[in-house]
Amino acid sequence: MRVILSSIVVGVVVGVVVGWGVGKFHAAQFPWNPALEANRGKAVSEIPAPDPNLTAATAEKKKEPRVKVDEIAYDFGIIEKNPSTEKGEHPFYIENVGEADLTLADGGKGCFCTSFTISKSTVKPGEKATVLFKWDGARSGGVFNQGVRVLTNDPKMREVTFAVKGLYTAPVISLPSELAFNNSTATSETMRTFRLYGFERNDDDSPFDLLIEAAELSDPEHFEVEIVKDDVANMSDEEKNNRLLQLTTSVYNGTVKLKTGMPQGSFQEQLRLRLNSSKTPFIEIPIHGTIMGQEIKVLGPLYDDKESGVLRIDNVEKNKGKSTNLRLLVFEPIPVNSETVFVKSVRPDWIKVDFEYPDEELQRATKVRQIGVNIEVPAGSPEGAFMGPGKDQYGEIVFQIGADEANAQKVVVPVRFAVLP
Repeated sequence: MRVILSSIVVGVVVGVVVGWGVGKFHAAQFPWNPALEANRGKAVSEIPAPDPNLTAATAEKKKEPRVKVDEIAYDFGIIEKNPSTEKGEHPFYIENVGEADLTLADGGKGCFCTSFTISKSTVKPGEKATVLFKWDGARSGGVFNQGVRVLTNDPKMREVTFAVKGLYTAPVISLPSELAFNNSTATSETMRTFRLYGFERNDDDSPFDLLIEAAELSDPEHFEVEIVKDDVANMSDEEKNNRLLQLTTSVYNGTVKLKTGMPQGSFQEQLRLRLNSSKTPFIEIPIHGTIMGQEIKVLGPLYDDKESGVLRIDNVEKNKGKSTNLRLLVFEPIPVNSETVFVKSVRPDWIKVDFEYPDEELQRATKVRQIGVNIEVPAGSPEGAFMGPGKDQYGEIVFQIGADEANAQKVVVPVRFAVLP
């Protein structure tokens, strides 16, 4: 009897030990899965397939490049402008801290006065590439602020924008730096104004008294100039808050008048001011424009037909774009349509220009032809600045009036704008 009882006890103990071991082995090989428990009792067709992205056996972290940039903006400070300081360069660096190759590409620049080179188009993990930013401030007076863009394959940073800014303090500058008389007529007077700022100081740091000794026009028959000294204390709040103009020691107001009788066609003239400064004995202000043979007038809510002759669209949000309109008034009894009034050229070429021509019946009823022009900087346009001060640094729309190329009139409209992120 004792033998039988002992055998039973031993069998139970062995069964428990073996059962525990088998259960532990099974649990290790097939851990408990709540999703399987939730599907208990369902048909195979009713059980959803497992997500391969969440399956431990197939989940492997995807290797990606990663951009690291320690510096995206460089301020060269305030320097006195001269041929040795107008041009400059500064290196920026892009490091790949990811686990896959990083590719870099040229994404564009904001101004003709800048350029950049990328030392390598493929950056291995742990390596760096150099973005060498170069600029030429020969046409800049005062604030310099320009950027360039580099495109990448980093999914978290598709582009990197690098910027350089600073101030050129030529001893004397003119704002604007040149005077544009676009779309003027031979039968009416037109005036343009400018401000002359002096920054010189004497050896004892007292303000240098800048004097204009002579004002010389290359074509005094058709232009007049008047210059009046102003007081620095009379500068506007906007001028006083300007980082550069805060250093002004002398200021003058200038007016150049285009008289009647100027011959038809384009012109390039110059105003030369002789100064008492040993650093800047003279300053030259270019004067350019076009005299039209027939009366054509440009009007618009953002078009300055009194002072600059520039269409000022100014800041444009990249993701929204911006539009405005102009009116071209043609005071000649000529038919106007897509063959006689159209865009000859546009800069940059992604500015959109559309026309609204008056119907033929209205044209027969009046000698004045009013043409509506819709102008748009579209959403998604490349980032960049077309803000002057030189005419080559603005955008530009050239309209042609007349089907005959030899006798057609050209209407030039500079466009001032910047596309911002």
